[in-house]
Amino acid sequence: MSEPTDEVVVLSGPVASIGECLTKACQIIAALALLAIVAINGANVVARYFFAKPFPWAEEAMIMFMILGVFTGAIAVTWRNVHIRIDTFVERSSPNVERIIRVAATFASMFVLLVVAWSSYGIVRLLYEYGQTTDALEFPMWIPQSFVTIGLVVIALLMFTRLVLTKARA
Repeated sequence: MSEPTDEVVVLSGPVASIGECLTKACQIIAALALLAIVAINGANVVARYFFAKPFPWAEEAMIMFMILGVFTGAIAVTWRNVHIRIDTFVERSSPNVERIIRVAATFASMFVLLVVAWSSYGIVRLLYEYGQTTDALEFPMWIPQSFVTIGLVVIALLMFTRLVLTKARA
């Protein structure tokens, strides 16, 4: 899988700088979430096997950090355009056909992301209105669910931004 010819260009300008800053912040958040998961899990192992007192909230907290880490990591991957793709047939196309396919795939992806984000928003709104909390932590459920909604919307926006910036450079 090689990089597409029109997207390996290093993006520059103020919008690209904002994208890079966002990416770095998301990478830091994802790394901190992963470290928190490891720390909670390690502490829970010690608490369970040495003191017979595991943390009842550990699994809930680790799941919330995992959701946060996955979606912030996905934002960084999207901006850097380093996601896994199988594009054998696309790469064998002429440059014009390849560009058309990539633009169409970007718009199709954005459409799916925004439809799922809209559904996720409905869930977040219901969780907020009903005041649903987690069992052990009694943490508002709408907060970790909003990581999904926000992540999907930001990913769609970044896909569009990359598309516009790469078109402007072409």
